[in-house]
Amino acid sequence: MLADKYNNAFGRPAWKPEVMVRIGILQKMYNFSDEAVIDEIAVNRALEYFCHLSPLDELPHPSTLCKFRKMRLDENILDDIMTEIVRQMVEKGIIKKEAGIVIDSTHIHANTIKKVPERLMEHMAKNIFREKAGKNGLTGEQAEAFVKENAKELPQWEEYEDHIEAKKDMKEALEEVIAKADPELESVSEAKDILDSELFIEQKGIRSLQDKDARVGRKDHTTSFFGYKSEYMMTEEGIITGMTVHPGNYRDGDHFKELLDLTIKSGINPDAAYGDKAYCRPDVLEEIKKLEINAYIPISHSAYRIKEGLFSYNKDSDTWTCINGNESGTGRRMKKGKSYQIEYRFERECCRNCHHREDCIGKAKQIARKLIVGTSTTELYEHSRFTKSEEFLERYKIRSRIEPKNAEMKRYHGLDRANGYGLQSVRLQAMFTAIAVNLKRMAVIEQLKKAG
Repeated sequence: MLADKYNNAFGRPAWKPEVMVRIGILQKMYNFSDEAVIDEIAVNRALEYFCHLSPLDELPHPSTLCKFRKMRLDENILDDIMTEIVRQMVEKGIIKKEAGIVIDSTHIHANTIKKVPERLMEHMAKNIFREKAGKNGLTGEQAEAFVKENAKELPQWEEYEDHIEAKKDMKEALEEVIAKADPELESVSEAKDILDSELFIEQKGIRSLQDKDARVGRKDHTTSFFGYKSEYMMTEEGIITGMTVHPGNYRDGDHFKELLDLTIKSGINPDAAYGDKAYCRPDVLEEIKKLEINAYIPISHSAYRIKEGLFSYNKDSDTWTCINGNESGTGRRMKKGKSYQIEYRFERECCRNCHHREDCIGKAKQIARKLIVGTSTTELYEHSRFTKSEEFLERYKIRSRIEPKNAEMKRYHGLDRANGYGLQSVRLQAMFTAIAVNLKRMAVIEQLKKAG
């Protein structure tokens, strides 16, 4: 898998990639830093044996681990490694081929704090001054003195009472600094790119110059976090079959098909799918439907708002029937803003004297009921009825098995916080963590089988 990342004809002999991957797994197994894992392998024969090393072998320098991750491991290689490990588990009968799949996402805090736009703009201006000082031959204390002197001209945004005014004045000051600076400076180009983004000033874009990929996401209606989201799929037995990592503002389910493809590629044949309300989406349900399996996903009231006690849907005729037997006409597609809705109109005379008029129309003056639904409502109707069945309520309990996996990766393997900066770094951290917990789970399953 890593053969094309090495050159056999030039350079000194490299460390074997399998040894480096094994060291990376140990790091996440015991939540070690690069330095700590090398120190521990040096005195722990079990870890040394796991890495295929002997007491007489030299150990790689900690910096080699960082170079290996950055230079040898691209976006897909760890996916291939995890898929191959799961495939071998299936092939050797360690885990079942026919298995239910559970999907969920969890947040990862960035390895830095989020900052307000005015503070970031101040930092960008200082970076321009600092780079300009270096170009003029100033170093050390002289360079810092130059930065400090020029920074006095910037607005003191911390003293502003009005946050909006502080952003406006700091932006004008930064634009003036950019206009006076050499356009070829790297810091000038960076500042221009950030200011060009409409999301930046609205505090929905970059919030840290150290970690430009991290974003603000929401845990619930009142709580937010700054960092990333990892989304992963696992079997009922607790084996992770696929994982993706995205900025914190990621919408759950956007990469469902990618994770499903990785699961099937690993040899798992899903016989059921489990998820929370975030995955109650027509595109996700459609992918599950193609496999001819049930989706144990509760209905999302943000996507489906029909009172089923008052209305029922006939998908063949594309009509709704109310509790009084009044049948609507077929749906008429209407545009509302940037989205579309479907309007169904009922017979006026049936609505005029209906006993359920107050529950249906309320105090509105209109005679006939107009049922306006979203474009996905009719697709979710059958699924909504399924979620009320005894089978669904009983089988949905399996979804909760993914919660201990979240806790395990965060509490014991350090996935609650990013170790580095940037999406690639966090993704490598998450993937190595997933592989580590898979090997742990594999060992437990084998022990349980031997115990009978």
